[in-house]
Parts: sequence; C-alpha cells; structure tokens
Amino acid sequence: MTEFHEAIIIGGGPAGLTAGIYLLRAGIDTLLIEKIIPGGTPLNSWNIENYPGFPNGISGKDLMDRFTLHAKNTGLSIKEFAEVEDVSYRNQRFVIKIPNAFYESIGVIIATGTEPAKMNIPGENEYIGRGISYCATCDGAFFRNLDVAVIGGGDAAIEEGLSLANIAKKVYVIHRRDTLRAQKILQERAFRNDRMEFLWNKIPVKIGGKEQVEFITIEDTKTKEQTDVKVDGVFVYVGARPNTAFLGNLADRDEAGFVITDETLATKTRGLYIAGDVRKKTLRQISTAVGDGALAAVNLERYILEQR
Repeated sequence: MTEFHEAIIIGGGPAGLTAGIYLLRAGIDTLLIEKIIPGGTPLNSWNIENYPGFPNGISGKDLMDRFTLHAKNTGLSIKEFAEVEDVSYRNQRFVIKIPNAFYESIGVIIATGTEPAKMNIPGENEYIGRGISYCATCDGAFFRNLDVAVIGGGDAAIEEGLSLANIAKKVYVIHRRDTLRAQKILQERAFRNDRMEFLWNKIPVKIGGKEQVEFITIEDTKTKEQTDVKVDGVFVYVGARPNTAFLGNLADRDEAGFVITDETLATKTRGLYIAGDVRKKTLRQISTAVGDGALAAVNLERYILEQR
C-alpha cells in the first residue's frame, strides 16, 4: 500500500528541516524522509561560529538538535533510517521508494546534501575504520596523543585539524598547494597552533600499515619526490559529492553531479525542487541551506495549492 502526503522532503539537514517548518506552517501535509537521523553534515562539526544568533559558537549537534525540535514542534513527521532508493514521476504524482515501502506526493524537495569525496589512492578503502576517517568530530577521540594527518586546505580541513590539535600529539596538514583556501580566521588560528605542521605542495599517493594505518606516502607536486610520513590516522577533506543517485533523469546535473535549478529552486520536472548543498551553487553553508529550504518550501507550497 502506498502512503500519500502532499509534500515529501528527502533529507533531514538544515535545508530539509527548514523546508518542513515552512510547509507545515502553510498547512501542507508533509513527510520528511531521512536515511539516518535528522541533522545532516553539521552533526560532524565540533563548533560552528558563523551561524547568526550564537556569538560564542555552538556545536553542530546542539544546533541541529534545535532545528529538529523546532520542526517536530511544528508537527513535521520524520521517517528516520529510511534511504530513498528511487524517485519516479507519473500522472502528475511522485512515487518515492524506500526499502519495503512506497510514498506518493504532489511535490518533492530534494535536500540530501553531500558525502565526503575520497582520495582514490591505494590503501584508502582498506583502512577505513582502521585509521582512515572523514569525520574528526566522530573519530578524533581515538587518536589522543597520537600523530595524524589531515588532507585538504579548505574550511573543513582546517576546522577539523584545529579540533584534532586539541587531542592528537601532532597534526600534519597535507595540501597540494602552498596556500590555504580556508577562511582567514581559521588560517590564523592554525598557523599559531604548535601542534599543527603544514606540508605544502604535497599530495597523498598511498596509505600503508599492518592492522592499522602506520604511514602515508606523499609526493611533492613540483619535484615528484615521495616521502613516507609516520601517522596513526588520516582524516580526509578533499571535497564532497552530491547524493543524487536515486534521481534518475528527473533533474539536470552539472559535471560534478550537483543539481541545476532555476532561481525558484525548481528543476525541469514540475513539482520537484532542490535545496541545500546538493544544489549547484557557489557557497555551501548552514545559512545558505536554510535560505534554500525556505525558498523551495514557499515555491512548492504555491505549486501544491495550484494542484488542489
């Protein structure tokens, strides 16, 4: 039996939860489907300093707990631990398939965010959970007083590197360029931190060890010289990939897989809207995800009212 809701939101991060709040306040029967638990990528952030209203910062978990409570207090129904396998569109209705169930709706908001990109080097897959991690907030405590490497030079890499520096004995930041892309304030903090050492113009080429990670091989981008760096853990922040495998041909994507929308966040399929990091955009932040969620919800509301 197929369960019907006027609107279905796929993804329970900042964009999806915001969209749910707006739709419920507009009187739209809405279900949010989340593959794990609500919160999204911010759950992995140990301290968020640039979200307005929290001058002293707030942990990602605390912030998203507030988002989730707000959404539930509004009346939003949330289906947790349900990964969407397929979304189809026929007879002006969307059909969403999850394991052992189907849902039908007039409109859909996709807010599935991204997942960490991999380095795709020898040893990476073999040592996931045995020294390789994509989340310092989740796994950093396992590396207390040990040496670790952080791969990347953006906000996530430096933010998580600073977090690890409170735990680990040494944090090697391995970056393929000689300058960072992270926010200036994060760079200044990192450069002042005695536990952080920067290995410039280096790329990872191999990870090795016995039962656990014991070293990472890096290559100089200019001289091509390779060096082994002894570490107990490697934290990877080399970008993100959008979670859109289930979408099929319902929406256009760019070369990296991010969904292309118009200014209303609509796609080429009527009733299908995109919000948050999964969308092609120039800035991926909690604040922009919240804005996307609100805009997508308001436009989906108008579409649903036209169909009633």
